Amino acid sequence: MNKKKLTFDLDNVIFDMKPLYRTAFRRAGVPYVKPTSWDLNEAYTNKTVVNNLLELFGDDMLYQMPVLDKNIPYILNNLLKNPAYDILFVTERMHKQPSKTYNQLRRAGINCNYNQVIDKDGLKSDILKELQPTMHFDDGPLVVGGCLDKGVPVTMI
Repeated sequence: MNKKKLTFDLDNVIFDMKPLYRTAFRRAGVPYVKPTSWDLNEAYTNKTVVNNLLELFGDDMLYQMPVLDKNIPYILNNLLKNPAYDILFVTERMHKQPSKTYNQLRRAGINCNYNQVIDKDGLKSDILKELQPTMHFDDGPLVVGGCLDKGVPVTMI
């Protein structure tokens, strides 16, 4: 049987990043504003907010973010158990710490194996081209565009 390989981004696809963003704004003493771009310097003119976000992306708080929806672990665990699918979690986090990412998935109730977490240097679209998924799920316009340019099947969430 030919397995279908599904790859998933983590942040804002599986995990809710809003608490991290709200913390950055609270620390800067300004009200939360929804980002207008995936480039932090384009999205926010307040450099204190940008610096707070960059600091938090390297902080353990990143690995404590909750799932976006309580049904996500149920859905992913059913896919993980189904022999017709090969499931991988592919992320572009600033600080490459796959063991922390793996532990975050497990704490969220997602029963993956360590080798299903891909967190390495390089453009995510290049990594995905190498992995050749049947479908990748991502929220980043630059990643989605890169996948489309490289012939990687992708769905934007």
